[in-house]
Amino acid sequence: MDTGNVSAVISATAGISGVLLGNAFVAIKELLISHSKRRKDTAYLAIIVVSHLDRFANGCLHVAYDDGTAYGQPAGRDGEESVPTAKLPEFQPLDIDVEWKALPRDLMYSIMRLPDESEQIQNRLAGIEEFDDDYPDHTEFFWVRRREFAALGLTASELARRLRRHAGMQVEEPKPGEWHRDQGMREVIQTIDEKRAAYERRRNEKSSSTPFGPTP
Repeated sequence: MDTGNVSAVISATAGISGVLLGNAFVAIKELLISHSKRRKDTAYLAIIVVSHLDRFANGCLHVAYDDGTAYGQPAGRDGEESVPTAKLPEFQPLDIDVEWKALPRDLMYSIMRLPDESEQIQNRLAGIEEFDDDYPDHTEFFWVRRREFAALGLTASELARRLRRHAGMQVEEPKPGEWHRDQGMREVIQTIDEKRAAYERRRNEKSSSTPFGPTP
């Protein structure tokens, strides 16, 4: 191969290498920019959505503590009937202007499911109300309302922790012996479960002691 051809090959190779190297630099630059934007989107999303989740969990706690009384008396008119005093909390993630695609699919899905889970509880309560004959206490209604919203509040609280960890935010843990929101909701669930278990035992005992057919 003569000198001219060698020079041409070298020039062509250098040109191609330059183009490839330039394209590589552009791709790396775009990748870094995309990664930086995703980190910023995730951080902003976490700050905003964690705040909404915490407020929702606080609202669930208020419902969990609502036993239909006020100042130790039934909250209904004339202090006769137990009625709800705490407003049901709302959480509408689609109304929050953040880049949801910055989240992992399972975390985003769990957060988006919260309104559906709240609606399912409300539908169950509506069914209980329709056939409720436990006037004036409405025990079953309040047991379900308090327990289910306590459980939903714990779910929201855990999602807030997961979101903080995903975004690299500080996860605040309660000090030993210090009361905190999640503890309050767990105590409500435990108390209602114990009351329901005691009620079922009494009912079973009453049923087993009731004679069937004529007594000899």
